[in-house]
Amino acid sequence: MNIRKATKKDFNEIGKLIKEEFIKPPYNEKWSPSASNKTLNHYFKIGYAYVAVIDKEIVGAIILREEYYVGGLYVIIEELIVSGKNQGKGIGKELIKKVESIAKTKKVHTIYLSANRKSNAFKFYNKLGYKESKQMAVMGKKIK
Repeated sequence: MNIRKATKKDFNEIGKLIKEEFIKPPYNEKWSPSASNKTLNHYFKIGYAYVAVIDKEIVGAIILREEYYVGGLYVIIEELIVSGKNQGKGIGKELIKKVESIAKTKKVHTIYLSANRKSNAFKFYNKLGYKESKQMAVMGKKIK
């Protein structure tokens, strides 16, 4: 497996991963190629990504951005996606380790991410030492 920085040429393959993985429970999201393209364009404007490649196929991606707050530099992981057939093989863990390594060299204060409590991702992040924040909550309001 090779982990490398993603480029816009990788959008279609990353978009395919997003569509395939986020249609599954507990997310049940309906992604179109156009929606994933818009989302990826936005992410690449505000951040960057790394992809995991096996035999020239992108099997995972991690999308992140950096923000400065009072405490210093923070990293926000926007998305971590690993193809279903490759989950449980350490790919997600290697992508997280890549981000943590970059964070250490940049003297990042904290890495933040959000996860659905009902997802396998939630258990995965806990296993890697990520804990629920006592100070922050994800909140939303639908605008009609």
